[in-house]
Amino acid sequence: MFVNRASDPTVERLMIPDLALSVAEKFAVEEGKRVLVLLTDMTSYADAMKEVGISQERIPAVRGYLGDLYTQLAKRYEKACDYKGAGSVTILSVTTMPGDDVTHPVPDNTGYITEGQYYLHDGVIDPFGSLSRLKQNVIGKETREDHSSIMNTMIRLYSSSMEAKQKLAMAFELTDFDRKLLKFGELFKARFMDIDISITLNDALDLGWQTLAECFEPDELLMKQKLIDRYFPKQSAEG
Repeated sequence: MFVNRASDPTVERLMIPDLALSVAEKFAVEEGKRVLVLLTDMTSYADAMKEVGISQERIPAVRGYLGDLYTQLAKRYEKACDYKGAGSVTILSVTTMPGDDVTHPVPDNTGYITEGQYYLHDGVIDPFGSLSRLKQNVIGKETREDHSSIMNTMIRLYSSSMEAKQKLAMAFELTDFDRKLLKFGELFKARFMDIDISITLNDALDLGWQTLAECFEPDELLMKQKLIDRYFPKQSAEG
């Protein structure tokens, strides 16, 4: 573990990712290890770069950060590698978003460089801010045939549940389907979005079908009938 505390010199903070990644590369290349590197918090790292740049009287760019912020972050993130004939380095980078602003330069640049982001609020995953550009390469090919359909259906219904929640908050009249959506939204958040949840992919898919069955009738899902026939639990949805 490499640590830079608030009481330590700021310039030392710029060394921490490089030290950690150098050790990771040594284990991966020389010892064939599969190494996971946790970098936290990269927003503090970027702030340290900004402080040093200001002291050097360098011209700032967006929100006071230096113009080479993207390059400096990419030089670290792109050390993630699967070495031929050796081990690998996987990087899990954590960035805070001041004011929950996803357009802040640090998370914004991080999102462009890295693959697979989880957007967290108070320990709960926000599915609308999370993304993976490469998931289409494996979903339904390396994973179960229903993966894509169950993913899209649950996100669509969760989005609709947020709208139903707004209707409830504004005291609008709710339909029976709105109430089903509200129930589904609570179950979806509790069973899938908590950061502490750890289940296998196939178990998650099965739980997805079970959750849908607890809230909706099969014809309300707007999914392919062959998938419903094969995976939908043989039980009626609860109103």
